[in-house]
Amino acid sequence: KELRVASLKKMTDAIFHRGPDGLGEYHNEYVSLGMRRLAIVDVEGGNQPIWNEDKSIGVIFNGEIYNFKQLKKSLIAVGHKFYSHSDTEVLVHLYEEYGDLFPNALRGMFALCIFDLHRNRYLLARDAFGEKPLYYHLKKGVLTFCSELGGLLQNHQVDRKVDHESLRYYLASGYIPEPLTLVSNCKSLEPGHILVYKDSQLVVRRYNPLFHRMSTTGKVKSEEEAISLIKPKLENAVEGQLIGDVPVGAFLSGGIDSSTICAIAQEKLSRPLDTFTVRFEDAEYDESPIARAVADRIGSNHHEITVPNKGFDKDIFEKILTHVGFPFPDPSAIPVFLVTKEIRKYVKVALSGDGGDEVFAGYDDLGWWLKIKRLAPLSPWLLEKISKGILAIPGSYAPNVRRKMARAFRAVKWGESGLSFGIHRMIFEKELLELFPSLRDYNYHKYTSWPDEFSNMSSLRKAMRYRLVHKLPTDMLIKVDRMSMANSLEVRAPFLDLDLFKASLSLDDKLLWRNNIGKQIIRKMMKDKLPEVVFKHPKMGFSMPMHTYQNQAYRDLSNELLSSTGPLASFVCFDRLKKIEQIMLDKKFNSLRATPDRACKQHWMLLLLAGWMDKYQIQF
Repeated sequence: KELRVASLKKMTDAIFHRGPDGLGEYHNEYVSLGMRRLAIVDVEGGNQPIWNEDKSIGVIFNGEIYNFKQLKKSLIAVGHKFYSHSDTEVLVHLYEEYGDLFPNALRGMFALCIFDLHRNRYLLARDAFGEKPLYYHLKKGVLTFCSELGGLLQNHQVDRKVDHESLRYYLASGYIPEPLTLVSNCKSLEPGHILVYKDSQLVVRRYNPLFHRMSTTGKVKSEEEAISLIKPKLENAVEGQLIGDVPVGAFLSGGIDSSTICAIAQEKLSRPLDTFTVRFEDAEYDESPIARAVADRIGSNHHEITVPNKGFDKDIFEKILTHVGFPFPDPSAIPVFLVTKEIRKYVKVALSGDGGDEVFAGYDDLGWWLKIKRLAPLSPWLLEKISKGILAIPGSYAPNVRRKMARAFRAVKWGESGLSFGIHRMIFEKELLELFPSLRDYNYHKYTSWPDEFSNMSSLRKAMRYRLVHKLPTDMLIKVDRMSMANSLEVRAPFLDLDLFKASLSLDDKLLWRNNIGKQIIRKMMKDKLPEVVFKHPKMGFSMPMHTYQNQAYRDLSNELLSSTGPLASFVCFDRLKKIEQIMLDKKFNSLRATPDRACKQHWMLLLLAGWMDKYQIQF
């Protein structure tokens, strides 16, 4: 028990930032459980663990349950007694009433553990979209779990070895498919799943089949009918996520999604909403004038946070590795960290527009997918030949166009089921095997799951599903959760509301994507509520100008970590690595075969991998 308690302390200390307001623990002869609390609902009375009436069932929980008041009312009606005003308390009573199916009643984001002491049984659950993380490890019958992988690594029983299967995915695409992690024998509980642990055994199963089946009807075809369906559900989602006993603000980038959420939230409030935007000194990446125009239109209390064009900062590098717990190469994690740090000075909770692109088809690559998938009937051999032929044409005419065409022919040979993975690849197979000669060719389809009715889904929905099921939880939601919680700020995403998502499945494709422009129904719905410039300017995202990031501090760290004595020394080809560095520093943006932008991202991936292995003493 002493060893358990000591390990638990290390783990809760490692995630202090996720809940600096309080520490809750429970110990008996079999288990030690702990949690860190960020107090938002029932600040005084919501300390955890929280129990049922006879203290036979308890819960620890990270997240928010937005429909807890409705659930509480229904549970009181059938005889349950409550002792707090916390959203957490509904969880134990729902488990009593509905057993393992209780997560289906929840509307919110959550990672939780129910401990049923009479049955010596433990149930872990994660929300359907994967907004809140949950990692676990089982060795010799002992289960350990944590909200962050870095916290889980504080457990002395975890063998700090690279999972080679996960490494292939990371090197190829920059992300790691769940339930894998980069640490051998450590898993991520997938979204919409529960884990039941009893008698030293565990069973993992899906409780929410929505994304597995994800059938689309397309029965709503008129804009009027679509707006009457979508608008009230989105308004309900926003209003429901404004709950809390602490101030709530909102991100406002100037894009359609965040502007929509802010406009609706302001309508629901009797006070000015605090809105926040980041302003880059590099005008190419600056949307702050548009955000200001939106704030003026809706009447919010607007704050601009300036991110200077400074170069690499080793402190930020360390923070990404610490709070994500594994190499996370999405460069927009940097501005998200910086802006959430500033927002936390004003509010404890912020709404975001995350999920709007996934639910209502907003990503530019969807258009590319729809164009190049027409090439799928051609044989893989012919597609590869055409790709090589395009690159072999002499001369420097239209290098960007030729490079994109070559990549399209190369990606489409995977067929419709693998096209999305091909589009998002960061290091192609030939490059990867040159860079890491000890690795072997691999079937990347293994963890790319598709529903039974995949062949009957429209091309647009196929492309959207990859984004929703594979990219959203392993990239966007990791970035937002870890960087915001690093600053003890809770971020909520009304677009990721289950009822809203179910409604979106009934929309005809033309209400989502038309004339190579996405989010058609949101544009129509918000046309008279937002400035025209919101709809006219190109999608910019929340990216970081990585080509300006390689200062002397960056090169010094690179020379240290990516050296013949660094963590990757035993399996990386330094000649190939030097080529990547040359392209990155060359700054020739119209190079035919490679670009500094892509080389920057590849190098950043490798630097983070080496830094992570060094920080956590991970062995290859």
